[in-house]
Amino acid sequence: MEPHKFLTGKHLTLVYASQGFCSGILPLGLASISAYLKYYGGFADISVLDANCQDIYKDFVPTDVVGITSVTQDIENATRFARYVKAQADIPVILGGVHISTLRQLPEPFDIGVIGEGEVTMLELMSLPDFTPCNLRKVRGICFRDGGEVVFTEPRELIEDLDTIPLPDRELFNLAYYLKPRNLIPYYTGRTLTMLSSRGCPFNCRFCSTKVHWKKFRAFSAERVVAEMELLAIKYKVEIIHIFDDLFIADKKRLQAIGKLVQKAELPRKVKFMCLVCSDMVDDTVMSILRDMNVVATGAGMESGSDRMLRYLKRDTTTVQMNRNLIDLSTRYGIPVMGSFMIGNPGETMRDLQYTHKFMLDYRDNKYFTPLTYISTTFPGTEFWDYAMKRNIPVDDYKRIVMDIPSDINALKDAPLLTDIPLMDFYDIAWKCQEETLYKQRVFGNQFGQDERGPSGGAERSLGGE
Repeated sequence: MEPHKFLTGKHLTLVYASQGFCSGILPLGLASISAYLKYYGGFADISVLDANCQDIYKDFVPTDVVGITSVTQDIENATRFARYVKAQADIPVILGGVHISTLRQLPEPFDIGVIGEGEVTMLELMSLPDFTPCNLRKVRGICFRDGGEVVFTEPRELIEDLDTIPLPDRELFNLAYYLKPRNLIPYYTGRTLTMLSSRGCPFNCRFCSTKVHWKKFRAFSAERVVAEMELLAIKYKVEIIHIFDDLFIADKKRLQAIGKLVQKAELPRKVKFMCLVCSDMVDDTVMSILRDMNVVATGAGMESGSDRMLRYLKRDTTTVQMNRNLIDLSTRYGIPVMGSFMIGNPGETMRDLQYTHKFMLDYRDNKYFTPLTYISTTFPGTEFWDYAMKRNIPVDDYKRIVMDIPSDINALKDAPLLTDIPLMDFYDIAWKCQEETLYKQRVFGNQFGQDERGPSGGAERSLGGE
């Protein structure tokens, strides 16, 4: 697609309304929306409100259009800010991101919802003379209010060639804040930025909303990926690049091409990398490429120490032995792996949880493996969501979501848990697992930044990208 000049004169304010995921991670989805509108639409009048580093309520100024992105666990914050905007002026407010795309319900007081990828849809919306129902019906991939009814238009096709998307507009954000040295990856502190080299995942785990949102795995070309890496290293002088893909190694041929180009650009001398991997795709070839790229840590969704639970959660794609093989490879190549585990799954027994705890204990003295434990969380569009709805578990009461292991059992009493295990027993085994993470931190100094949640299986990302 060639750039076009629509020159509508609308001012768009993009909003990241929550610090709920990680205050050190620049909202790449909004950066991609801004870049797309500027390149293909000639829209120069775009600003951002970013709750990571400003008071979005204090700094809000009435504008022509407001676009807010949200994942499920942050939808309460997004809705609260939308109400505030509406109280200030009669401004159209658009909701984008994973939550609206997977749940397909438009909460009050939003006027329009962007379902799926946001770049092309937002370009069409911002090119409309006004947001009348007649005009909105022509835009694919949205829902909108028409009187008392929410209308859904035809689905929008995916962007097949991701290279047509311009590099994210990071200049829109407060780079003085995001480039402060911080500890976004284990072991290392430095000037850190995130990037996405792909969208989606080739797998279809029962708990994960990635497949629902992105539909299928698509990737930027190796050339485009390394060009962005060079930009971050040279223009922004980053020391660490956190590749935020759901699965960076999904396409082995592309990974090999990226590895060669990274070497040619001499990037391993300039930056360190972290990425997400999976145990059923990692082998010596993959680990050699990652080592030569200067990947200094990886994350993997190991999920459980029980083969029975892995067969259920990951649809027979992963075994406990595969997870052990990944730890062995990580140890041999000297690249620490952070293994995330989900506890409190449907049908999980105490024996399954004891297997998970024992798996962690087996590697207690291995400095190249750290377990991270999370309470299984239900996201719209997943099989977990259907399971919860059939059993009247209030997973749609988003403010009650608990993902991290709390320090007080009372925090779990009202949480929408999926487990049938008695609460006291569940809390006890949860803290035995959590203690293994704390032990590694004490002994090996494996410290995350204050807000980093690590590679949590099924964690939602947030209008067009993250």
